[in-house]
Amino acid sequence: MKEKIKQVITNGTTIFIFTDSPKEDIKEFISEYKKSNDEDCETEIPLGYEAPELTTYTFLGNKQYCISLWFDNEDVPDIYTEWLDSKI
Repeated sequence: MKEKIKQVITNGTTIFIFTDSPKEDIKEFISEYKKSNDEDCETEIPLGYEAPELTTYTFLGNKQYCISLWFDNEDVPDIYTEWLDSKI
């Protein structure tokens, strides 16, 4: 999953993940999320406290499909801020 991420935007406790094929990739994200809950195992990347959702993000008037993750009232996991830092 990690290799599919092209861009990350954080907005408070929500992460928006952009991939080349979000409508297909959401299936893998949800599958991994369910697996981690059912089998109590860790995923490659943190997937939040609720199931990942396919959503749209509007930037400069353009809507783009993406995957959103929600992290309740805690800080965004370091992996996402580290990913952003590595792209600068």
